[in-house]
Amino acid sequence: MRLDELKRPNKLKKKKRLGKGSGSGWGKTAGRGMNGQKCRSGKKVPVWFEGGQMPIHRRLPRRGFNNKFRIENRVVNLYQLAKLEQDVVDIKLMEEKGLIPKGKTKSSMPVKVLAYKADKLNRPITVIANKFSRIARDIIEQNKGKVEVI
Repeated sequence: MRLDELKRPNKLKKKKRLGKGSGSGWGKTAGRGMNGQKCRSGKKVPVWFEGGQMPIHRRLPRRGFNNKFRIENRVVNLYQLAKLEQDVVDIKLMEEKGLIPKGKTKSSMPVKVLAYKADKLNRPITVIANKFSRIARDIIEQNKGKVEVI
């Protein structure tokens, strides 16, 4: 195809003129089909409507429970602390190194030290945090380190 053969696409489509006689192709029922709620004027049926049948969100049982008193912890593991060069590790240092999330809402959450991959820790360190798992506390103390609870 050459450039001089190109035609501009017809972007302006003519509006369907509904209900203007059988010759137009959109006469009589005007594209709405036969009788029923959807063919009437002014009636829009919601997507979730099931024709009067008990809706699915009311047929299914409610499940689960959200504890409004639950306390979320920012978790750090011993193998992450073992990678750090420092002998004293506190919450501020953990936030700077990116081990725990920080921010306005996150900073109020307590920090808990867990013992995942604890075999990586083989030197004495002092850890300052809000909570410690029992095993993490034992491993830090076995390596002649100190545990300080804020």
